[in-house]
Amino acid sequence: MQKKKVPSKHKGQIDKTSFFHPLDLSWWFFFFLFAVDFLLQRAVQQMQKLFKQIAESLKDDSFIHSIEKIEVVVSKLLSLFMVIVIIASIFDLGVFLVQELFTTPHGKFNAILFEIFGLFLNILIALEILENLTGYLKKHVLQVELVIVTSLIAIARKIIILDLRKVTGIDIIGLGIAILALSISYLIIRFSNKQKI
Repeated sequence: MQKKKVPSKHKGQIDKTSFFHPLDLSWWFFFFLFAVDFLLQRAVQQMQKLFKQIAESLKDDSFIHSIEKIEVVVSKLLSLFMVIVIIASIFDLGVFLVQELFTTPHGKFNAILFEIFGLFLNILIALEILENLTGYLKKHVLQVELVIVTSLIAIARKIIILDLRKVTGIDIIGLGIAILALSISYLIIRFSNKQKI
């Protein structure tokens, strides 16, 4: 039997069955350059579009509109958190009341009565803060009258739960001045609001 002779490769000859034929390589290289050029053009277009959007968003009207949207989102989140705080405070007040009603000896309940009043007023202050937040969501204006009322309730709470044996005269004078200043501020705001109507 005779063996088939495999043609030998001579110098300078190219095997046309090879995958990396020079003609094929030039097409692959051309395709690669075309793909890179296309991707670079797309990237440049996207960057130009992004810069244009950033420039548009930094104009005064667009920027203020964006800030207002952020303020609304923050107000909604704060309102939700305040609702959670109010529910937790009510639960805490309920647990405290049940414990104190059943564990306090007869005649000693008056000693913790001011602490119970303080817990009630804490919930009332939280409700006023929630009303401030919802008022802002409705009108997009912070209502100073509600803020002053909330401050008055907070100082009234401090006075109600005040233990006169543990405070000095300066503390009482300071609380009195704060209540007087807030009351005058409240009257001025109420008077100016009535004149606007």
